[in-house]
Amino acid sequence: MLPQCTFLFLCLLTDWGWANKAPHRTTNETIECMKFLERRAYSRKHQDKQRLIHSLETKLKEIDFSSMNVSLQTNNIQSLVFKLSCDFPGLTVNSSYLEKAHSRHIMQFPTELTQRACKSKEASQELRLICIYFDMKYFFQDDDNSLLLNDNVLGASLVNHNVSSLEQSINISFWHNESLVGYNLTCVFWKEGAGKASWGAWSTDGCKTLLILPHQVLCRCDHLTYFAVLMKFSSTEISRELLDPLTYISIVGCSLSIVASLLTILLHFFSRRILGCFPRTFNLGIIEHSRKKNDSTTYIHMNLHVSVILLNITFLLSPSLTLQSVGCVAIAALLHYALLCCLTWMAIEGFNLYMLLVRVYSIYIQRYVLKLSALGWGYAPAGRREPLSQQAGAC
Repeated sequence: MLPQCTFLFLCLLTDWGWANKAPHRTTNETIECMKFLERRAYSRKHQDKQRLIHSLETKLKEIDFSSMNVSLQTNNIQSLVFKLSCDFPGLTVNSSYLEKAHSRHIMQFPTELTQRACKSKEASQELRLICIYFDMKYFFQDDDNSLLLNDNVLGASLVNHNVSSLEQSINISFWHNESLVGYNLTCVFWKEGAGKASWGAWSTDGCKTLLILPHQVLCRCDHLTYFAVLMKFSSTEISRELLDPLTYISIVGCSLSIVASLLTILLHFFSRRILGCFPRTFNLGIIEHSRKKNDSTTYIHMNLHVSVILLNITFLLSPSLTLQSVGCVAIAALLHYALLCCLTWMAIEGFNLYMLLVRVYSIYIQRYVLKLSALGWGYAPAGRREPLSQQAGAC
């Protein structure tokens, strides 16, 4: 058996080894947590985004380091932790602290940041400032899927202390590689619990937006949280006096187009039924031609009118179906499909006219109408259609 002093010495040596490895172990766990968040950003599986963000914040609170600050970086998430004191002189954090920062930014913290925390009962505890830089907006997508400048989200928090209603504002500057003049830019912060489908929403309370330079946006906010800049492509809003007449003109124009296309289709089927009542002896060459059920030219005309009707109806229904995100995506996809079908059938009309009037001879195409349907609608209808050569003979 080992003497008691030797056993005690081994225990102390083991504790000392674990104590030296603990900071490195905590740092590695934090980096692994950041990498885990990056992998979830590229995954299609639904995850609890709020829980993942809070887990990263917890890891950063528990991290141990001997210097005044520590920097942890992955490809799209970079974190900084600073040790602060009650005689805080202010701090400026810029993109030079982060080696992998894809765009330039600056966060300036005033001296007032730690005053309220130092007056509280927990003033003896160590003050820590956590800054998190996200180069992706996956975890901060609101219900409207708003567009963010550079897809950057900058977060800052004082550990165990709520910082709000500051008299000296926190300045956050964002830069862009192109001019931002003419864009609608708004400084916002992430407000947890404000969204319906998401775990939060972007809000402008307590933040002011200033365009200092054509490439620089300055945000002045009175609290700590996650910040970003909302970006819209058009800064000029249409007035109600101009919007109402344009809406009425669109409704009337689309309605007339629908009615005209419907009348054309109905007259086509009605005329075929009327002409079908005539006897075969009363044939001037027109009746027999109109009896052809598989007339490719008429088939193309009718499909073009159907695509025009679909496009106009989708356009008229779009304002009322875009209130929800699912309806907005569905109506956008349907509107895009209807427009492509309409343009494709117009191109088919031109191609068919070229084949009939320019080439005239040797224009036989096997399953002509079947291929046109596959091109115009993206599917092939059942049934055998007459080739183009039969229609060319009627011309």
